[in-house]
Amino acid sequence: MAKYSEYVNTEELRKERYVKRITAAEMSKLIGKKSSTSYSNIENGIVEPKISDINKIAEILGKPVTVFFNLKVQDSCTDITVCNEQYKQSG
Repeated sequence: MAKYSEYVNTEELRKERYVKRITAAEMSKLIGKKSSTSYSNIENGIVEPKISDINKIAEILGKPVTVFFNLKVQDSCTDITVCNEQYKQSG
């Protein structure tokens, strides 16, 4: 299993790219990468994609980000008192 494959829906990415008739090398160029293997590494879960790359990929393939990527979003709570109260209420 590739290091980041739990965050990347590799099958869905590959399938949609095939449907759009875009090669992995073309996707690399479309998302602004110099290396033709850059996109393949994302698609195969080998590298962690940047948020900007995730957004570009979803836009190119015409589907929401969540179809292709399982994002872990951190809680944006910054006030420790408020966070503690929220935590208590959720438990």
